[in-house]
Amino acid sequence: MSDTTAPPVSFDLIADISPAEIDRVEALEGTPIRVEQWNYEASWDSVRHYAWGLGDDNPLFCDPDYAAATPYGDLLAPPTFPFTAFDGAIGAGLPGVQPIYAGTEWTFHRRLRRGERLVASASFGPIVRKSGRIAPDMVIQSALCRYETADGEVVAESVARTFRVPRRAASTGLAFEARGETVWSDDELTAIRAEAVGEYRRGAAPLTATVGDVVPTVVKGPIGRIDMTAYYAGCPGSPGYKSVEMAQKYRDWAFRSPERLPSNYDPSYFQERVLPSIGHQDAAAAHELGMPGAYNNGPQRVGWFAHCVTNWMGDAAFLSGLDVRLNLPEVFGDVIRIGGTVTSVDGPHISLELTATNQLGETTAAGRAEVLLDDYGRV
Repeated sequence: MSDTTAPPVSFDLIADISPAEIDRVEALEGTPIRVEQWNYEASWDSVRHYAWGLGDDNPLFCDPDYAAATPYGDLLAPPTFPFTAFDGAIGAGLPGVQPIYAGTEWTFHRRLRRGERLVASASFGPIVRKSGRIAPDMVIQSALCRYETADGEVVAESVARTFRVPRRAASTGLAFEARGETVWSDDELTAIRAEAVGEYRRGAAPLTATVGDVVPTVVKGPIGRIDMTAYYAGCPGSPGYKSVEMAQKYRDWAFRSPERLPSNYDPSYFQERVLPSIGHQDAAAAHELGMPGAYNNGPQRVGWFAHCVTNWMGDAAFLSGLDVRLNLPEVFGDVIRIGGTVTSVDGPHISLELTATNQLGETTAAGRAEVLLDDYGRV
């Protein structure tokens, strides 16, 4: 019987970024990734589960009767739904160096309709070595992702970026100060709920825009484990998220048959006794990684930006580009507001600048979006 008073199991591997490992991950550039695809089809259930995991109940994504009455004639998937096939997170090479999602540059080519199949492929992109105030040594790894229909028509492409940061105990480790969950009063929670329930959504109304127009905010939070659970029901994130026997098999394969595993993560990721992604659920593990507390999922945060834009642009416009850079962790208890402004209008092309801000006034993420006035086209 285990000792229930024992401290949590620590991560097995603690490492700084070595020249040999830099050479190894640089050599991966241009090679194909062994993708473990999750969703293969934009079914009503898979689309709705993903949208709800973002907190988005847009009827164009969730209500077949509403969608049938639009010129599309059926449900559409949210623009970032391809994350549910493969999110592009990278943790290849660099054993013991933590992967933390850094953001995504999306190019969207067409809408994805209910029932269409999705085929994901990817290759390793370039790496960039950087230093910062909180992490003196880190690498940004990238994955070049492509998503096609079963007929080979390109739906979307992305450049997914992942920070590789030594853990807190390393000599160059990540070193955020611990931050407890914010405690909200009943009155504050009532105001947050009212803001969420009153969220702006254009719907079928035509979009017009001028420079300086405000993109209304979406409010997310206070975020916690239930929000993470709901998101993972629609988009499981890391390939390490496996249950009971499946988790044991993946760990066994990491030692005996690593070629059976998806190659966007190093086999050492699956060999750890404590899953390196558990910091998304457990504050003690997150602190050991160097984070201030249990933190939310990076692709989830990118999807929140898309939610903000699709609310504002309405049914008829098309989100053609989205580039989100994640700057600071968002931890349990935080309330995040995402909004922006119109920065340029050139015929049918509209550019937006977007920011995510927490209750401390910190900019946790920033992005740009490109919206096309296409009047229900590009189907």
